[in-house]
Amino acid sequence: MSLTVAVEGLPGAGKTTVIQMMVDELRGRGLNVSVVDIETIGHAPALRPIARMYPFGHPARILLFWVLRLQQHEIMQKMSDADIVFADRFWGSTLAFDVYGHGMPRELLEWFGRYIKQQPDITILFEAPLETVLQRKEAKTMKNLRFAERVERGYRQLSDELSWVRVDATQEPEEVKRRCLEIIFSRL
Repeated sequence: MSLTVAVEGLPGAGKTTVIQMMVDELRGRGLNVSVVDIETIGHAPALRPIARMYPFGHPARILLFWVLRLQQHEIMQKMSDADIVFADRFWGSTLAFDVYGHGMPRELLEWFGRYIKQQPDITILFEAPLETVLQRKEAKTMKNLRFAERVERGYRQLSDELSWVRVDATQEPEEVKRRCLEIIFSRL
């Protein structure tokens, strides 16, 4: 049985960097580790360009990304041979971006998400102030400051509501990795 770990947070919080550092260390310790990222999984190479044909916030664009989240979940369920499966973002990002950021009705997202029966064993929120992540990474999704502030607020509220583990992502990546591994090893 795999331990599933979702890593959530704003673009530029360091998620992808630290996930790769953890994967390298965990594999070095002999563990079978996989990463499921909607940037690259399944039909993402075909669907992402179609989604990007629609303007930011357009319902068709949002729904195409929801399809990728469902696919991410299905792929994660099939990875039972892995010791640890990381999700570089998961359904929490969908809630933060689309419910809090775009104002989509949460009931609609929950109806769509009812097919996600298994939630991650651990969800880690990489917390870093909006000013910090905007300096680290230029992300198209964060260009609208009001939208970005709503997403940031959504992550905080979701973390409280869903009992996510918060990690200070303003620290050096090595320290963030160390803290995340502490959390993961406490659950293995």
